[in-house]
Amino acid sequence: MIFLLMVLVILVFAVLWNVDIHKTLHLKSLTQNAGDAAALMAARWQGITLNVIGDLNIMQAVAISEDDSFALGAITNIQARLCFVGPMIALEASQQAAKNNGMYEHEEFSERMRAHANAVRYDYPSKTDDSGEMLFTEPYEGCWEEYADMIDTVANNGVAAGPDNVHYYTDRVAGHTLLDIGFYGAVNAPAWCWFFRNDYDLLKTYSNFRDWDPLPELVNREYMNSEIFGLQLTKRQTPLSSMTGDSDSFFAFLNDIANDRELGTITTNAMDTPALWYCYNDDWWGAWETMNTEAPEYFPLTGTLRDEYNYRGADAACRINASGLTLLTPHQYAPTVKWSAAAKPFGTLNDNERPNTYGIVLPAFQQVAMIPIDASSAGAGGSYNIEWRTHIEQHLEQYTQRGPSGGEAGCYYCTQLVTWEISAFRETGVSWLSTNSYLCTLPSGPGRYRTGGTSRGH
Repeated sequence: MIFLLMVLVILVFAVLWNVDIHKTLHLKSLTQNAGDAAALMAARWQGITLNVIGDLNIMQAVAISEDDSFALGAITNIQARLCFVGPMIALEASQQAAKNNGMYEHEEFSERMRAHANAVRYDYPSKTDDSGEMLFTEPYEGCWEEYADMIDTVANNGVAAGPDNVHYYTDRVAGHTLLDIGFYGAVNAPAWCWFFRNDYDLLKTYSNFRDWDPLPELVNREYMNSEIFGLQLTKRQTPLSSMTGDSDSFFAFLNDIANDRELGTITTNAMDTPALWYCYNDDWWGAWETMNTEAPEYFPLTGTLRDEYNYRGADAACRINASGLTLLTPHQYAPTVKWSAAAKPFGTLNDNERPNTYGIVLPAFQQVAMIPIDASSAGAGGSYNIEWRTHIEQHLEQYTQRGPSGGEAGCYYCTQLVTWEISAFRETGVSWLSTNSYLCTLPSGPGRYRTGGTSRGH
């Protein structure tokens, strides 16, 4: 009887454990599907918005041809608003896609988005730089209020998928080691090769927290793109003929688009008249170097990226944190399943040319596809990695002023800064690299290979 009771207890726990595994795997599947769907839906709306802005560029050329000044003013105003309204539709659509795939509101995500809406509504219209100039100039009258209302609406409807590649206007644009999440991971590992590749002098010469350069200051720049799922466009006051060296073929190409879409006829006058055009920002829409299989820290692609898709630009990354999983077996912590996904709109001009071939935005985007999260514009930490954002927004100022004692208890990143201050820790790294730095050099050239996987992927 004792033996049978022991077997029965073991069988019961085996059954409960098996049930817990299936529940966990089911939640992981839901989480992945929801994250992928949210990213794809956001990217689809980015592509739709870019196409509409491209259509409006064509309509502006037609309006110039017909000398319609009223239409010109209306088109420019609509394009300015689309740079915010389109991404906000993408944000709301991504939430609905996540919810349709079984995800629920994440309260912490909603609160963070609601707090950002308040910052847009109250801080952006009032912040000034050292000279007293407005730091966040509105791209059009009433923009910040409308933008805040749209963010608030999404937050009040419940955020299930955090937009993980947000580029806040208040982010410090210049690089700094303390703003690199890889630094904290290297300290925690410890991964001495990270320092060898990124900042070997820091490891060798650092003495205490007063050695850090000041954190970068905010700089005034053009605010015409939404922070969330932004399209990364710019405006250029120039004639259309200056967009390309072969203006005749470009003129014919624009007319082909206008005729196909029944928008009207473009004359040579439109090619030579300076006007305000919505164009791709070269800083964002350059070559997709992250996906370059010939780079030193090459991406683990199975093939070569086709030239017509070799551009960065607009993309969407979403983070899902699924909690509330009730397990039958004893466990110390409530489990949370996390998933991040990224997607991007793709398209071509003339079947094999990049959408940004001529610089000006044209209706070119026909599809969306998943991309590796490491190849997206999401930072290593992610905009909705709440602990990371709390650290860089609240804890770093205290650390640079008072040292590691200024960090918050329970903050993983603050703990790494405490470790970093220990001189013996840094000396260990210097000693190891003095004899083993050759291990930090990745193979290159034909037939190259490396073991141990790669730091890029997903």
